[in-house]
Amino acid sequence: MDASVIIIGSGYSAAAVVAHLTHAGLPTREVLVIGSGPLGAGQAYGCTADAFRLNVRENLQRLWPDQPEHFANWAAAHTQDPAAHDGAGHFYRRHDFARYLQVQLAAIPNAGALHRVTARATSIAAMDRDRGWIVTCDNAAQYKAARLVLATGNPDPQWPGGIKPGDAPSLVRAPWRGDWLADVTPKAHVCVVGSGLTAMDVLYALVMQRHQGPISLLSPHGLLPPRQAAWLAGSAYEWPAGLRGSGFIRTIRQHLGTQRWHEPECQERFEALRVNLNLAWQALPAKDRIRLHRRLGWLWSLLRFRAGPQAAVAAKAMQASGQLNIIAKRFSSLSAVEGGRWQVQLCSGEGLMADFVVNCTGAGRDKLIDAMIAAGQITAMGSTRQPLVTPELRIVAADGQPYHALFCIGPATGLALGDVVGATSIARQAAQLAQTLLVNR
Repeated sequence: MDASVIIIGSGYSAAAVVAHLTHAGLPTREVLVIGSGPLGAGQAYGCTADAFRLNVRENLQRLWPDQPEHFANWAAAHTQDPAAHDGAGHFYRRHDFARYLQVQLAAIPNAGALHRVTARATSIAAMDRDRGWIVTCDNAAQYKAARLVLATGNPDPQWPGGIKPGDAPSLVRAPWRGDWLADVTPKAHVCVVGSGLTAMDVLYALVMQRHQGPISLLSPHGLLPPRQAAWLAGSAYEWPAGLRGSGFIRTIRQHLGTQRWHEPECQERFEALRVNLNLAWQALPAKDRIRLHRRLGWLWSLLRFRAGPQAAVAAKAMQASGQLNIIAKRFSSLSAVEGGRWQVQLCSGEGLMADFVVNCTGAGRDKLIDAMIAAGQITAMGSTRQPLVTPELRIVAADGQPYHALFCIGPATGLALGDVVGATSIARQAAQLAQTLLVNR
C-alpha cells in the first residue's frame, strides 16, 4: 500500500480530515493527500482580495468544533484588520483564515511526513470491495490505499445553463480568488449573475475599489441574503419524529413564526432549528429530501447563508444610490458584441449590455463523483448527481450497500446528510470520520 488513507482534495475539507485524523492518533506518514494547490485554501479560502470576508463571526468559524475561541484568539493576535469589527462580531478576511489553517497544519504531529501528490484524481477502482482502492491521476500515476476519503469540496464553478462562452478577462467564471478585480475599469458596467454570498462579496469588493459604473445583478427571486445579526445562541429545537416533506416545511414555518428575517430573534430561532436539523433531515425519505431541495433549497440558502455586515452595508448603499439594479430574472446566455462588450440574454427574452460579466451562481459539477456515478460505482440521489452517503459518511454502492472503506465529507454530502456546508459542520464530520478510521484500522 502507498498509504493507509488516501484523501482526495486539497481544500478545507481535505485539510480538516488531515488535522483531525493525525491529532486523533493516525501516524502522519500513513496519510496521502491527492490534490493541487495549497492544502486548506481551496475555493473558499484561496482568495487574494481583502474584500472577500468570512460571512460568520469569529467564534463560529471553527476547525476545532469544541474550541469556539481558537480561531478568534489567533486572529486577534495575528491579524491587523480593523475593518473586521462590527457590532455582530468580527468578520475576518478569508485569506486570514487560510493563514490560520496553514499554522494548524504545520502543528500536526510530524507534519513533515505528510505525503502530498499535486495532481488531479480522475478515477478510482476497488482492489476488492473491502480491501483497498487504486486512485489514478491525470498524470497517469496510480496510488493504493486501504481506505479512501473523497474530500473534494466545492467543484470548480461553470457558467449556468451549460453554456461555454470561453475564457476572457471580462468574463469571470470563477470569482472567488478576486484577482480579476484589477481588470475592472472604474466606469465599467458590471453584470453579476447570481445573488448569494459570492455576489455579496463581489459587490463589497467593487465598493472597496470605488467602482463608479452601473451594476446589474440577476436574482431569480429578486432578493439578496439578509445581514448577519448579533444573535445569541438559545436552546436547541427538538424536531418532531416521523416527519415527511410537508411536515418539515410546516415545522420550520411554525417555529420561525412571523418574525422578520432581518431581526436577531428570527436568526436565533433559525439557528435553534439548525442544531438538530441534520438528524431530522436524514430521517426523511430520500425522495422527500430531493423534492425539498429542488423546490425550497433557494429559500433555505437565503435564510442560512447570511451576508457579513460589511457586504450587506455596501449592497444597501449601492441600491440606495441607484448604482445597483437588482433584476428579478434568470440568466439565459452570453454573446460577444462589438467593442469587447457582452450581450447578456435573460430567460424572459430581454437582454442587457455589460462590459464585465461575473458568474456568482456557484454552479459546478464534481468530475470525479460524476465519473464514479457514470461507471456504476456509487449511488446518486435521484438525478442530482450527488452521492448517497450514510450518516457514518460511507458512500453507498450501486447495489444499495455502503462501502466499508470509501467515505465522503463536505459539500457533496449535503443532499444526503443536511446542513454540512459551513466550516464548523465540515470539521465535525472530519472529527467523526477520524474516529471511524482509527477504530477500523
